[in-house]
Amino acid sequence: MAIDALGAKRAVILAAEKRMDYFLLQMTERPRLAGLWRYWFMWYRVRRADWQTRAYLEQVRGWKKLLHSWEAADVLDEHLQETAVIAKNCEIIEDGLQIIETELRETLELARDRAWKVRYPKPQTTMEGWIGSIHSRYPIIKEWIKRIREELPAAWIDFVYVIYYAYTSPGMERHLEAHLESKCINSKEVKAKVKEMANKILRAFVSAPRLVAGEMRPGYETPLLRKEMAKPPWEGRIISGQNMWQWGIQYNAEINYNLADKRVQPSENPSEIKAYKTVKMVCELFDYDYVQLRSYLEKEVSAQWWQMTLTELLEFLGIEVER
Repeated sequence: MAIDALGAKRAVILAAEKRMDYFLLQMTERPRLAGLWRYWFMWYRVRRADWQTRAYLEQVRGWKKLLHSWEAADVLDEHLQETAVIAKNCEIIEDGLQIIETELRETLELARDRAWKVRYPKPQTTMEGWIGSIHSRYPIIKEWIKRIREELPAAWIDFVYVIYYAYTSPGMERHLEAHLESKCINSKEVKAKVKEMANKILRAFVSAPRLVAGEMRPGYETPLLRKEMAKPPWEGRIISGQNMWQWGIQYNAEINYNLADKRVQPSENPSEIKAYKTVKMVCELFDYDYVQLRSYLEKEVSAQWWQMTLTELLEFLGIEVER
């Protein structure tokens, strides 16, 4: 980022603010010329907005370039503190744009009502046109912020999707539990997508035929799955006689592979900011009655795996789906 150029813009902004203070004072001390002072106060307000949005645009472009260089050198994890500052500054710019818009809305009403013209800056001839040119920068700045956020290290959480079945009667019990364990970005939109994808992946894993001692055997679609599981909200509970099915997702959770019971537990790192390129995905089918894994799959997948199609992901995981 050209620091001198950005510093020059800030100097113009500061000078405009000083002139605004001056003309605001003149409106109080010399009210007979209030109309003239108001025009110049508004002129410098628009000038400040003009150069402030120019500065914003230069800043976000510079941050994007910096992030790209860190990512290209594979050192994003070494700059977590700096990326946190960039993320915070993006929020500050968004707040600043809202303040600028509020001020310009008031100025625009006056400019239209009084048909204010300007000689400078060229090529603007009216204050309304000048304000319009400032407005045209908003979507550009917002697009750069969007790109920055796509490249920023995200806050990640562990999760486990569970499908559980139990049959209990005197002298006879059956307990099966399927898990999908991985990580995802901690955002409302991503978690909603992850819940749906995890449900579909785990049901496909449960249904897939299993290779046991060199022999292909059927999956556990019966008795573990119900048709109600294949629709939103992708979680629920059914009790029918001595049978019970339960399915859903738990965030900030992981599987305890050392105990047969209480296998889902809180994760040690409930939220972690990191630049993941891949994450581990584990699918398993655990048989409580025999304390045994009936099916197990572990693989490194693309960090933002939920952006893949279900077909692509199942093929990558090697989960067979009946046609």
